Amino acid sequence: MASLGLLASGIAHEINNPLNFIKGGFYALKNYFEDNLPEHLNTVLSILNAINTGADRAANIVDSLNHYSRQNDGTTSNCDIHSIIDNCLVMLQSQTKNRIKIFKTYTNESFYLLGNEGKLHQAMLNVLSNAVQAIEGNGKIEISTLVNKNHVFFVLKDSGKGINSTDLSKIFDPFFTTKEVGRGTGLGLSITQNIVLEHNGYIEIESEPGHGTKVVMQFPIKKN
Repeated sequence: MASLGLLASGIAHEINNPLNFIKGGFYALKNYFEDNLPEHLNTVLSILNAINTGADRAANIVDSLNHYSRQNDGTTSNCDIHSIIDNCLVMLQSQTKNRIKIFKTYTNESFYLLGNEGKLHQAMLNVLSNAVQAIEGNGKIEISTLVNKNHVFFVLKDSGKGINSTDLSKIFDPFFTTKEVGRGTGLGLSITQNIVLEHNGYIEIESEPGHGTKVVMQFPIKKN
């Protein structure tokens, strides 16, 4: 996992440099047309805006990779769980776009979770990725957070194929997977459970074949 984090950090750094050139080129071209060729501005503006939008999307992915890579520094900080979830969803956009609808209901209460941002990012990414992969064709994922006293609950529901009771009892076992050979290591949920326990939380999973899966995580929090 440390190697993956270093790889993610390196990729983010390498992508970020050319992105800065693209963004700089966008503003330079826009200003040039505004100052020297205003009569052609409307013609090229849609193209320039498309380039800028693409660069912004790539920048969001780079930012998400940076969040992921922070699991290796071993430090703890005040983490925003909603920001972590949103960053994970950015990383999964290519798998969810035009196929899976995402519904988010976040608590309005102000709080923070003391922990390692990179590890929490990894835990969230694992369960969200599992939900995406469990949905064959079109479907939906519902994500909600709820604060109860000094704890936050993260609840994820997917419309995927579900898990039978025999497999569900082994879901946190290292190297156990219900995926096809080559599609999973069987370590994702085991790692997720360890990360949750490191943060003094708990995770539970409910599922039934044909009725999707529900994941609940609870973490202790501090209120602002």
